[in-house]
Amino acid sequence: MSDALKQRLDRIEGKAALLARKQAEMRESRKADQTHIATLEELVDRQKKEIQQLTAKVQYLQLSHTVAPTPEDVDRSRDILAELVREIDRCIADIGN
Repeated sequence: MSDALKQRLDRIEGKAALLARKQAEMRESRKADQTHIATLEELVDRQKKEIQQLTAKVQYLQLSHTVAPTPEDVDRSRDILAELVREIDRCIADIGN
């Protein structure tokens, strides 16, 4: 009986040692995973900030494109200014007469 009990105790001891090793491995794995998660969260935060900056740039470019005059607008403005200058010249000429 004592041999059977000793064998059982040895098996239990071996299983306990195996369980302790597995637990240590799991703790190391968990620690590595937590570090990896923290790194990925930092990356996500940086990318979110970059997305916000790029979105702002896109909005700015869209707005500046909308506000920027077309060549037709520039020509039309020149024509209006030229007509106004001619009219001012006529008024000055009328005043001088």
